[in-house]
Amino acid sequence: MSSGQACVLLGIATFSKDGDWIIKETPESCSKVLKILERKNASYRLGLPLDPAWLSKGWTSHFEYFLGNGYRMRVDFCSRPPRVPDISGLWQNSIKKYDVDIVDIQSLIELKQTRRVRDYSIIGALAEVAGFVQDKPELSMMYLQDYELLKKAVKKWPEIARKCNREAVQTILQGKSRKDTVISLAVEQDEKIQADETRINFYREKSKSYQRKCMAASAVWKSENISLSEQHNQLLSIVKEELV
Repeated sequence: MSSGQACVLLGIATFSKDGDWIIKETPESCSKVLKILERKNASYRLGLPLDPAWLSKGWTSHFEYFLGNGYRMRVDFCSRPPRVPDISGLWQNSIKKYDVDIVDIQSLIELKQTRRVRDYSIIGALAEVAGFVQDKPELSMMYLQDYELLKKAVKKWPEIARKCNREAVQTILQGKSRKDTVISLAVEQDEKIQADETRINFYREKSKSYQRKCMAASAVWKSENISLSEQHNQLLSIVKEELV
């Protein structure tokens, strides 16, 4: 489990609109997930088919299904979350919470560096827990988003601060004004937002034709109650035509 629901399980967030799962990019993993989703009468949402060939390229698969009480559930699956360089380490460093494996805090911080402004308060909260609760001061130094907390971290761990190349940390060490540090934090955040926007635009531009065909197919799936396995087969055909 990753992203928003992982933050909920860690007590950092109170809700998340969907479930984000990281799976191994193997035929066995994909097959098991698809079988579970088919039992729930799930349908594909706009995205790539759940297949190792596309997971390995960084794409994500999106699904939705309805519970008996009418609540809609949305779940997303990937094998290579953005900005997380050590994929094998995700499995080795995972944390167990309520019998669920979730990504470690550092990986969670990295994958939460999205284009959404609201995610940066979550990153700050994760960094606060990492440093002041879990004794991982390097993570606090690198990712705290609040001036007062960052100043507290610099004072608490001065040696680590001196070795840190983060501009906001250095402005505090150099005795510059609060305004200078706040500006540095804002610029840093905006650069990360722009970087994620560039990443998303790449996938969006690359898949324009594919998206149009998926939307047309999705309308038929809903009107004719097409099974998930058949949806999957159709998506595999469409993706081979449009993205190979």
